[in-house]
Amino acid sequence: MTKSHYSVSDLISKTRQILELSFKNIWVDGETSNVHYHSSGHIYFTLKDSLSEIRCAMFQHSNKFLRFKLEDGMRIMVYGVLSIFESRGQMQFVVEKLQVAGIGALYQAFEALKSKLEDEGIFSLEHKMPLNSIPRSVGIITSGEGAALRDIIHVLKRRSPFVNIIVRPARVQGTGAAEDISDGIMELSNNYNIDTIIIGRGGGSIEDLWAFNEEVLARTIFNCKTPIISAVGHETDYTIADFVADVRAATPSVAAEIICISKDEILQRFESLNNKMISSVISMIKSEYLKVDNASDRLSMLQPLNKITFNKKWLSHSYNTITKLIIEKLESGDSQLIGYEKHLNSLGPKQVLDRGYSLAITKNTNQIIRSSKTLLEGDKFYLKTGDGSLEAEKISEIKL
Repeated sequence: MTKSHYSVSDLISKTRQILELSFKNIWVDGETSNVHYHSSGHIYFTLKDSLSEIRCAMFQHSNKFLRFKLEDGMRIMVYGVLSIFESRGQMQFVVEKLQVAGIGALYQAFEALKSKLEDEGIFSLEHKMPLNSIPRSVGIITSGEGAALRDIIHVLKRRSPFVNIIVRPARVQGTGAAEDISDGIMELSNNYNIDTIIIGRGGGSIEDLWAFNEEVLARTIFNCKTPIISAVGHETDYTIADFVADVRAATPSVAAEIICISKDEILQRFESLNNKMISSVISMIKSEYLKVDNASDRLSMLQPLNKITFNKKWLSHSYNTITKLIIEKLESGDSQLIGYEKHLNSLGPKQVLDRGYSLAITKNTNQIIRSSKTLLEGDKFYLKTGDGSLEAEKISEIKL
């Protein structure tokens, strides 16, 4: 018999029972709006299409393994049960599982998280840590059975056999993979003396690589104090982890290539350093030898016998130099005297007389007569010529 009278709470409770029995374990797809993350850990949002909308609730125990952050405008599919929130009499869909509807929504979630983290500055170069070019210990976080691990170890053993390798196997796909990788990063960074950590896996679809696009892993990488290389998928694959990591490698093998210089390069560096050190030492030795020689010369100069020997050599040199200068001066003076003598001789009275001239000399005083006016007519005088003398007498003036 159908009951015709209900209280409000009875009606709501009865309706809830009917809805939960009739619409349980169903999938509903639509577009999200009014997404709200409550402090309790629950997520509330509206799921809508072009004609209708319904309130949805995804409680903490169901959403703790959600692989991406729910945003407005995402196309999703929810799995759960249709119910009524009895205290308000509002119909809602209680979500037990949630997944994006198609690849486009995954890319949308990727771009939304990428934009958010980029705005926070998490991808900024100023936060990137440099790699140790010659690490002593390397941590690897990847699947323990995948080809990526074999490739990394093979390259490291070939290039840098001296590097200590610590492998921390982790899930790299599916529910909880991002959390497992994050735990591995913290374990290696906190409990081992690791110089560099490689996280990665081989290629796959965007769904396969989604663990490396989750916010929890991105923030773990950012907060890690050990440099991290992200090596996820193939060269064309990019994940959020690639942007946050200190270095992005195109493939796991490339990560092993760049994590450490090869043993041959190390030997070349040591040889170059050795040559530089030898050259530097030789230069220093030569410089010190020169200092010793200079000091020895100065010490020798300070010894009395050496000073006396030096001074004797200096005096001998000075004597020879002065003597040479005196002789040169005397010889120069002799030459000048001879020249003066010849010049004077050429100007002397005898040379003049020899050229046909005569000299008038008084008879009594033997003085040169410089003017005929000093003699009277009839006065006697001598005429001296180049080869003798003649007696002469003044007569009257002769006009020439």
